[in-house]
Amino acid sequence: MARRKGQKCWEGIHRDGWLALYGDTTVMTDLMMEIFACLYHSPDRTDNAKHIAQILNMEYRALNAAVGWAGNKIKDICEAERKADAASQKSHILVSGDEPQPDMSPWEYVFNGIEDEDGTYLWIMKEAAADAFREMEEANLMADVGIRDILSRDISSYGREGSLFSQTPDQTIALIREWIEERDRFTRKSLTEHAQCTVCGLSRLSLLCAVPYGEVEKRQKGLLFCPTHAALFASHLISYSDRGKLLVSSRLSEDEKKIMGLEDGAKARNPFSRRRMTLHRRIFNKEGKEK
Repeated sequence: MARRKGQKCWEGIHRDGWLALYGDTTVMTDLMMEIFACLYHSPDRTDNAKHIAQILNMEYRALNAAVGWAGNKIKDICEAERKADAASQKSHILVSGDEPQPDMSPWEYVFNGIEDEDGTYLWIMKEAAADAFREMEEANLMADVGIRDILSRDISSYGREGSLFSQTPDQTIALIREWIEERDRFTRKSLTEHAQCTVCGLSRLSLLCAVPYGEVEKRQKGLLFCPTHAALFASHLISYSDRGKLLVSSRLSEDEKKIMGLEDGAKARNPFSRRRMTLHRRIFNKEGKEK
């Protein structure tokens, strides 16, 4: 626990723990996920509550209350697991050697913080939380990631001169349209007559995500998942055997499996390419050995 005047830093939850928390709707409401997204894309992943509230068009005291509420939920989880650890059971969320301090505020369980020159606290996204959030983005859960990448090369973003690798606004518009059309084609190819999450069977189309796997080609289909299981699959925390049985990484604790509805050996609800899944499973097995 690093505590210095004007700075508060606690990294007591590892990446997989944050991934589990992101998937727990009793802790991470839609508002909390929006707050995390704002902070993740802020310079140095640092911002203050008032500015984030302005971005989200809400009253900042309500935003503070939401963060405090989530912090108390995380605090309860940490305390429960410390008690389990004290009873000689494996701790699932806390990282050994970095326990919370008695005087920690609820928001410190959610973000780190530092005091600026005006005495205002700036929220800083915890390193492990940022790692887990990046995995969610890499799972293509946030559709604007590709668009942001295209916009970053727009010459208008760099002033009149731009750079050697910049593109004109007309080129940017064409690329965005192409990207959206390609994404939609990939999703349509992946949808079946009775589209559902491969793991849990969720059938709400607005939430389903088509995730590529193996050697990706434009004519191939992705595998459908809900947001939580898409993040797990993309980060190789779950995979499938040749016979379509769910494989769950040993990096996930029993509590995390329960929270995210994972059952070893559960049958895949959607068909997939065994050849391409072999490549995905190879990474799954390798990362499991490197735990």
